[in-house]
Amino acid sequence: MPIRYRVLAIYIVLQAVMQLEWLRFAPITDQVVTDYAVTPSQVGTLSLVFALLFMPLALPTGALIDRISIRASLRIMTVSMVLSALLRVLAPSYVFLLAGQIVFAMVQPLTMSLVARLAVVWFPKNEHIKVTELSSMAIFVGVGIAFVLVPMSAGHSVHLSLFIDLAVMIGVALLTFVCVPNDPAHIVMTPTGSSTRVWWTQAIKMLRTAPFVAILIIIFLANGYFAAISTWLEPILSRHHVSPQTTGIVALLMLVGGVVGMVISPALVRRGVTLRGILIAATLTAAATTFVLFASSSIIVLCIAGTALGMMLLSPLPLLIQVIAETAGDIHAGTAVSIFWLAGNAGAVVIIQALSTVANSGRWELGCEILIATLAIQLIAVMLGLRYRQESLT
Repeated sequence: MPIRYRVLAIYIVLQAVMQLEWLRFAPITDQVVTDYAVTPSQVGTLSLVFALLFMPLALPTGALIDRISIRASLRIMTVSMVLSALLRVLAPSYVFLLAGQIVFAMVQPLTMSLVARLAVVWFPKNEHIKVTELSSMAIFVGVGIAFVLVPMSAGHSVHLSLFIDLAVMIGVALLTFVCVPNDPAHIVMTPTGSSTRVWWTQAIKMLRTAPFVAILIIIFLANGYFAAISTWLEPILSRHHVSPQTTGIVALLMLVGGVVGMVISPALVRRGVTLRGILIAATLTAAATTFVLFASSSIIVLCIAGTALGMMLLSPLPLLIQVIAETAGDIHAGTAVSIFWLAGNAGAVVIIQALSTVANSGRWELGCEILIATLAIQLIAVMLGLRYRQESLT
């Protein structure tokens, strides 16, 4: 295997693991409530902390990515993940769960935002979109693992299941230290001596670019929707006596649909379909399937709705990241993608928090209305904000 694919493979595993840990407790909300004597909103906090910490850490992390090697970034990730997993197994206590999630959350901006810089450092330009696609797929593979395997592994004890996570983290850390070499010698990085001025000035410059701002608004709303529906899918479906195992299947199909869509959407763009058109279709489809997820108890209908939702809502993600990275240029790609995910996590904070009150009160009709309103605003942003050249995506 070429070295660049070995590096990419390790990064993809870390990306998937981070998403797994983000939603580690969402599919077993009721069991965590029982085992740790907490409320549903406290379980939601275990996911919400990722979005809360992403916001203050995103821009400094982007600046760091543009200044250190890929190998150093990957080692920081793995060491931090081992520490996080270790904290959670020290005692069967909510305090230790939260402490471990906080450490995971602190390294999440590095994990999420490294993709553009890794593509620039290790891959030729014609393979950048492929790197972005594979990284985006890994995000949803990790979420799928959370919904499918976590309920199985935590069947008897949530605390004991966390030792499996620790073993996985240690294994990935060893691979990272053994298998990832130094970066290629020709790579240019942002000058170290002008750190604050350079990355802050560049961030302001990007925020004055119309396509950049339009995409930030879209990812704020889309990621907020996805984070909320992922966090609260179990209690939403359990109202109609849908089991956690069935919920896991619906979530998995949603993610499988997204992965398939990520393969299809770049091909559509190359054939002349605009990103604006893809996003309009995605938003309308998501609105229709939202009603189905809240109203239906049929397993077949829920599976079809989940697949359609994932295929349409998640598939544009690598295209959006690619536009963001190309707008910033190679040297500041890390900063640009950090701003992108900063907007996405801000949306997650807002919409997950909006649904926390709904979860505690059980007013899920209001929750459905909140998500539909989110998609309506996203549709307006897509229709009014996207007016850039098609060739920037190919």
